[in-house]
Amino acid sequence: MKVSEIIKRIPELKLIKGESSTEVAYIWADSRKLEARDIFVLPEENTEKQETFLNMALDRGSEVVIISKRDIKLKTLESFPVVLETEEAVGEAHGKTACLLAGNPAKKMKLVAITGTNGKTSLTFILFHLARKVGKNAALIGTVQIQIMDRVLESGYTTPDASSLNLLLKQMLDEGIEYVFMEMSSHGLKLGRVAGLEITCAGFTNLTQDHLDFHTSMEDYFESKFKIFQLLEQSSVKNKFGLVASDVSFGEKMVKRIAEAKFKSPIYLLGKSGEFNYSNTKLSLLGSEYRFHKKAKNLPFIEVRKIRTNLLGNFNVFNTSFALAVAYELGFPWEEVISCLEKIPTVPGRFHVVPFPDRSRIAVVDYAHTPDALENILKSCVEIAPKQIICLFGCGGDRDRTKRPQMAKIAENLADLVILTSDNPRTESPEAILDEIESGFSRGFQRYEKIVDRRLAIKRAVSLLERDGILVVAGKGHETYQIIGKEKSKFIDFEEIENAFQNLELGR
Repeated sequence: MKVSEIIKRIPELKLIKGESSTEVAYIWADSRKLEARDIFVLPEENTEKQETFLNMALDRGSEVVIISKRDIKLKTLESFPVVLETEEAVGEAHGKTACLLAGNPAKKMKLVAITGTNGKTSLTFILFHLARKVGKNAALIGTVQIQIMDRVLESGYTTPDASSLNLLLKQMLDEGIEYVFMEMSSHGLKLGRVAGLEITCAGFTNLTQDHLDFHTSMEDYFESKFKIFQLLEQSSVKNKFGLVASDVSFGEKMVKRIAEAKFKSPIYLLGKSGEFNYSNTKLSLLGSEYRFHKKAKNLPFIEVRKIRTNLLGNFNVFNTSFALAVAYELGFPWEEVISCLEKIPTVPGRFHVVPFPDRSRIAVVDYAHTPDALENILKSCVEIAPKQIICLFGCGGDRDRTKRPQMAKIAENLADLVILTSDNPRTESPEAILDEIESGFSRGFQRYEKIVDRRLAIKRAVSLLERDGILVVAGKGHETYQIIGKEKSKFIDFEEIENAFQNLELGR
């Protein structure tokens, strides 16, 4: 494609040097991936390395570069035959250009995008499996994995970079995929990784404290999530829609923000005042039951259906209700969808139940690593009414520190015993992290232990777990590793629990 065509389609780009007749192949922000005729996007971060990146791009054969206005005086730009300047964030220009050069693959499929602090992974996983069970060619892009029909690929980020993402979508299109269910992280939305994507559905699950090391404020975090509905509004696909959970943290604010923007795209609500809702929840270790409500279109009454699912916990009642609403608006066969919910595969690392050999007690592995997520998972266990709840968790190093004492307070209030241990301490002192968590406990609180070694902590927790009790092992979920310092070693929570259970059973 010629540079002139790119400028015509993306007016935010301005040619400030070179010939618009120059032909380009693709676009990358990672200079190591460049090939001849590829556009290089100069990253806005790592300003001290920008000259180095530009020289690497030249060595790889790139002739065209996209820069922000503030970088116009970089000396190495003189060596580039063609320089494009963007009036918006470089990430946004990157995303839109990647979409264009990849042939806008998302427009030729139905891309369902979900954002929210909690629930993205479970929800996209549930929707993917519903689509597969009703006979759709579907793919999944998420934190845990990327899946194309039955083929599973590794997932590096919740939302891949714009160039990789659009090539992945193109691959999915070439393989006959019709539906793509995708997690959209606040990072991906803010940094422009998803800019230009033509989406069919935008969903918002909730917003609670997380990623403040990146966003610096909850307002910035919220506005980043709101971008998914801006993306929906800009989408040109037919029958597009949005779905907002209104009775959740920041739900009302999101509804108000969308109303203020005066979007024309239809936005439905999951909540007491919405088009969709749920009630009469019954929970057990065997599954969940509830009543799902949907307002019949053009009719004055509300249809109510009894729903059964093998997935456990109140949060999965929410997740399956949200999935039902999306599936309904997508036009999936309704009776089949309801039937399929009765047996949905467990989401890796999301309320992953590990039973004791004689099933007299269980452990639950969950990715819960925020105050809200930990509270939700523990409340779900409380509602099941076990004899005992032990909560084992830590907090990641080099990440938001303000949530550490908050999570301690939640565990104190909802668990019978708390065991503090290492998550991924990274370059922070593991002991110092546990001290910061410990500061959140009430004065005089003694129902806890601190065990830095996660393997030993799990063994200890298992040895203390009573019959008919639940052990919640939170924070790492699906992860297969632990990062201590800069070293990454194998560590899988559910395998450690299984080993501890077996050893305890053999020792009795």
